[in-house]
Amino acid sequence: MNMQFRKIWSATAPVFLLFLYHSATAQNEQADSLISQISSGPAVTYTIRQCIDSALKNNANVKNAEFVARSAGNTRLQAVGNMLPTISGLAQYYNNGGKSINTYTNQYVNQNYNQGYGQINGNLVLFNGFSLVNALKQYSLSYEADKKDWQYQKDLMTITIIQDYLAILASEEQLVLAQKQAADNRHRSALMAIQDSLGSIPPSQFTDQKALVASSELIIINTKNQLESSKLKLSQDMNVAYSPNMDVAKINVDTTPVVYNASVDQVYQNALHNIASVQAAELHVEAARKGVLATRGAMSPSLSLFYGVNTNYSSAAATNPLLGTTYAPGSSYVLVNGTQTPVYDPQYSFGNDKIPFGTQFKNNVYTNIGVTLNIPILNRLNYRVQYRNAQVARDQAIFNQKTINTNLRQAVESNYVLMVQNFRTYNATYRQLENYEESYREAQIKLQNGSIGSLDFVIYNSNRNNAELNLIAAKYSYLLSTKVLDYFQGTLTW
Repeated sequence: MNMQFRKIWSATAPVFLLFLYHSATAQNEQADSLISQISSGPAVTYTIRQCIDSALKNNANVKNAEFVARSAGNTRLQAVGNMLPTISGLAQYYNNGGKSINTYTNQYVNQNYNQGYGQINGNLVLFNGFSLVNALKQYSLSYEADKKDWQYQKDLMTITIIQDYLAILASEEQLVLAQKQAADNRHRSALMAIQDSLGSIPPSQFTDQKALVASSELIIINTKNQLESSKLKLSQDMNVAYSPNMDVAKINVDTTPVVYNASVDQVYQNALHNIASVQAAELHVEAARKGVLATRGAMSPSLSLFYGVNTNYSSAAATNPLLGTTYAPGSSYVLVNGTQTPVYDPQYSFGNDKIPFGTQFKNNVYTNIGVTLNIPILNRLNYRVQYRNAQVARDQAIFNQKTINTNLRQAVESNYVLMVQNFRTYNATYRQLENYEESYREAQIKLQNGSIGSLDFVIYNSNRNNAELNLIAAKYSYLLSTKVLDYFQGTLTW
């Protein structure tokens, strides 16, 4: 009975294993079809430069830092304007009806006439305790600091994109090897099915191998999930629509482990001169110090020069030229030989010529010029409070600078230690793969000579694949840690 069962199983085992494989593959293909429904867009391959440029253009943190820098530039422009003289003009033209005062004669009139008025005033601050000068320096430094903050956000996003990019490349390489390893395990399982049907191996070995096949399939699924998650994160950091059809261009990576060519102190010293956040903190401190001087200057007396030009026009303004003179008897008389003789009085005839608009504006011009001395005595402590707040802002900027330098030192040390650890793992896995490669090469020779069976050769191949998987993970981990250190030193080329 057992022999008959084994004959039946020997004939049907390969078919049964093939059925299990195709069932699992069909289910995985169904899952792949579901993920593909997220987007039906065309396949797009991005380079690392395209990914970085897209993120810098669309990322919210980068754009917000840009807006802050642009606003700081506008504030600096206003500080420049505050040092310029103020010039303002006023023009009025209106109609008067009824009883009013004629601006030309300064007398009451009861008529309808037009009237105009114009003036230009100017003011220039000569001295105010250098408050305006220090304010300009403060806002200029703040503008430069905000631009450095903007650059720092771009640097952080660049590192994030590099991390996402390398994660995709690592997952793609691991997926290829996982699929290859799964194929080797399925082949080994098929061979063990025959051995099990013949009773040449314990049944537990065959069931263990089938579990190993299932584990290989699970590794493929996990790697696919990791790859999709990495693509999703890259899309979100680039702020573009996610598509499972997206891909990234391959990059040339030297697989030979090479020790990083800088010490932790060298990295830190270079970082102090290259990291934008450190430079921004220094500029914020200098800006805060100028702010203290600016608010202190506002408490000192200020001297200003003012100048004004005014003129006016009235349609009622007119000239009365003498047109002629006639004589007529008046109320007075003289006695001539006892006879009353009237006295002739002169009678003048005047015209009524309107004065032109341009003539009035020219002739009615009057100017004023002078200086104003403003001494702040008591203004509800506004200047005093502003001065104290500026001191607090200065102290806070100094503390923030120290904190940033301390955090930078810790970040450099942490990443350097991580780089060393990744290098150890990378170097060990590299040597491990070299040994398994040599064992695999010898196994190929033995297989060709018939010294070992196919089942034993599959084991050698699986060991090599596992070592290569470990090397991929170690390689990209070490590569990322070196890129972070390059960023600290200002030598990042991506």
